[in-house]
Amino acid sequence: NLIYKDQAFIPGEKGEYPEYLENYRTTDSGLSLFFRPVKITDEPLLKEFFYDLSDKTIYRRFFINLLSISHEKLQKFSVVDFNREMVILAVDIENNRESALGIGQYIVDILSNYAEIAFIVRDDHQKMGIGTELLTYLTYLAKRQGLAGFTAEVLPVNKPMLSLFAKEGFEIEKKSLGGVIKLKRDFTKD
Repeated sequence: NLIYKDQAFIPGEKGEYPEYLENYRTTDSGLSLFFRPVKITDEPLLKEFFYDLSDKTIYRRFFINLLSISHEKLQKFSVVDFNREMVILAVDIENNRESALGIGQYIVDILSNYAEIAFIVRDDHQKMGIGTELLTYLTYLAKRQGLAGFTAEVLPVNKPMLSLFAKEGFEIEKKSLGGVIKLKRDFTKD
């Protein structure tokens, strides 16, 4: 019983942890962070992170209210084919204990060669530059991977996220009937 009976994993090179993507970054506010890809063993860390989020923050990221987060949902964040998606944790290392402060991810649409990007920052660390650093690092990784750009979906009430995306060159593509704003950034214009 050391692992779940239904534990997902990705065999071979696609599922190997890309240690070379580990990176130390400092936000404009002076916060030092360790950025690293998610590991299959991060499920407890992710669970703690999600339970530390407010209902408002969860709703702005997932467009639904989550009362709990199951093992199955956590596996969608921790079991990653790094050829098709990227999940980066912004980690604070204090007293030799990791604490996740933010998660940034993108999932590649193979047909368009764009990736949908999303991220979330713990409430007590918002407005400290973590989102900006996650977006900058994920943009670097996506360009290195040869992607054409990013797409994103944001609720109109999420003004900080809309502001960040606008600052980083995202343009409004359209507003859906449900009120979600669809954004796009084309890397070929850089």
